[in-house]
Amino acid sequence: MEPVDGTCSPRPLTLREEAVLVAMIERGVTMGDDTSVTDADRSRWLAQVPRTRAGRPCGCGTCPSIGLTDTDGSTPELHDDRVVLQASTTGALLLLFIDGDRLSELELAPLSDGTPFSQFPDPDGLSFFD
Repeated sequence: MEPVDGTCSPRPLTLREEAVLVAMIERGVTMGDDTSVTDADRSRWLAQVPRTRAGRPCGCGTCPSIGLTDTDGSTPELHDDRVVLQASTTGALLLLFIDGDRLSELELAPLSDGTPFSQFPDPDGLSFFD
């Protein structure tokens, strides 16, 4: 049962969630031409993975998207220096949001055919844009 205030107790990432998160950090491509990501950025974000937990799930019922929290359950707020990394898979777009240099959300957005996804795709099947 979720608490009355709408918060969600963080849980450990599944092996698939963690593998997708790592793949997105290592190879995800930024949205927009004005954002650059350095190797140092990717190293800092990878260092956060062991302390990252799954927070609030998406309520849409068609995707496995999750908020990302730290071990205390704190999810970063939308930040001015937000970075969004992207990849694709058959039938969906995958997005990793990083707010204020903290991992904040892992989103799988199904495309127009409406096919629901019960879990994130295998990271080996992701396509990374140039």
